[in-house]
Amino acid sequence: MLRGVTLIEIVITVAISAILMLAITQLYVMYGRVIESQQASIEMMLGGSSIMDTARAAGLQAGQVVASHSFSGTTYATGATTVVFELPAVDISGGIVPGAYDYIAVFSSGSNVYRLVDAAAESARISEQTLLTDVLGALSFSYDNPDFPSATRVTVDATTSIRVRGVAAEAHFYEQIYLRNI
Repeated sequence: MLRGVTLIEIVITVAISAILMLAITQLYVMYGRVIESQQASIEMMLGGSSIMDTARAAGLQAGQVVASHSFSGTTYATGATTVVFELPAVDISGGIVPGAYDYIAVFSSGSNVYRLVDAAAESARISEQTLLTDVLGALSFSYDNPDFPSATRVTVDATTSIRVRGVAAEAHFYEQIYLRNI
């Protein structure tokens, strides 16, 4: 004898299917929010680390901080939001090129932080401009000596911030970099 499906069985099956689909949709939405939040946190931390790593790498190689330098016709002056390092130029084998210097500037413009490199003709370094981060909240440089070429230490204080779904998050980075000149 054949038995058919009753209306109540169909209603129960549809209701269970709807509940399962709603639960799966909610899991998907929550997972998306978690991923978005984690990606924003990673971007914020990488941005701050990029600023600090760049300033540290340049500072540890620098012979001095210079008051200003012209990069492709635009002059950048060392101050509260910009630092310009003078580094000995290096050849392809890593040896110092006598009497030649490369210049590296780290500066902020709005929520962006850039690194500029002006390499000497004999240098293995490449002249370029690189965006370090676009999630800057604040950036300041301070120096242990107001006479920049006499400075032996640069203090970098940076905050990165990001907003995800109306919630603000920020990370603070602080480091004292001792120049090679000491």
